[in-house]
Amino acid sequence: MQKSKDNLLPLKILVKLPVKLGDTIMAAYFLRALKAIYPNCQLDVIMSSGLTDLLEFMPYVDNVHKFSKKDYLGTKGNYRFGKEIKRKGKYDLFFCLPFSFSAALAGFFTGSKKRIGYKTEHRGMLLTNAIKKPEGLHIVEEFNYLLEQFSHKKIDFKPLGFHPKTKPSFAFSDKKKIVLNIKSGPPSRSIPIYKAISIIDTLSFTYDHEILLTGAPNEVEYISQVKAAFPNDPQVIDLSGKTSLLELAYVIHQSECMITSDSGNAHIANAVGTPTVVLFGAAHEHRAKPYDKSISKALRIHGLECAPCESEYCKFNDNRCLTNIDNGAILAAMGKLLNKRVS
Repeated sequence: MQKSKDNLLPLKILVKLPVKLGDTIMAAYFLRALKAIYPNCQLDVIMSSGLTDLLEFMPYVDNVHKFSKKDYLGTKGNYRFGKEIKRKGKYDLFFCLPFSFSAALAGFFTGSKKRIGYKTEHRGMLLTNAIKKPEGLHIVEEFNYLLEQFSHKKIDFKPLGFHPKTKPSFAFSDKKKIVLNIKSGPPSRSIPIYKAISIIDTLSFTYDHEILLTGAPNEVEYISQVKAAFPNDPQVIDLSGKTSLLELAYVIHQSECMITSDSGNAHIANAVGTPTVVLFGAAHEHRAKPYDKSISKALRIHGLECAPCESEYCKFNDNRCLTNIDNGAILAAMGKLLNKRVS
């Protein structure tokens, strides 16, 4: 284990970040804590090439090694990637946040003196400090448990407080806004179109806010079907495919509240301080819900035999775990969060 005096040494530290948007945002707690414990370190990260815009919110990171599975495929790809990093200079510490074998393999090939990660996927031989993964922790806590075990220091879990500065290139009104994000990577975690339409009807009856539909470029066709149900309503605005990651963060930050499926956008909202209602069905919310509970509420239907299934696709093909969440419950959760924000 790392001796306490080492936190004064100018260590070179490399962190392999997760590949998903939400997990990468949650890893920011770990990076901030790492820099606090080792303030004189050079802190570098391995990061998915499509997520590097997030570095705007992570001043504690010094350098980034961009990684793409497409460019570094399989064992040979991880070998080549690790060796490329090694040629630029060895690291004292390598922290592997993803649980995969391939992530630890890339770290092994970097030649880092100490390699810290969980004993998952039979990868203990690739790590110098293989730590048993605890049960029942949130993802944020799982990441930070590695650091606590290695450094023997307690972690500060205060809110991230990201401050977006990149305004969208399109016209952005001063009206109050509610963000509705219905799409998630796995189809089983996406809010069906007819459910999204009913949520908008409920919101429009209660609030005089603009309702912003957000989504990635590959989700435009899905989101446009929701907007098509409100062709002449200027309050329902389709922003899918129109924002960069940083612009999206700004839009969410400027909104009163967000209603969303279990997705990376939920964690953006949590990081920028926007109250968020997250609809859970297929996934376990105890691990993946936004970490700052003071500004977020996770909703799910209890008693369904099939949930949480953790499957990519709903076996009933109707995502009933999401569609059956009562709109009144969504509205009530949102109201409590907004009242708490005002008070």
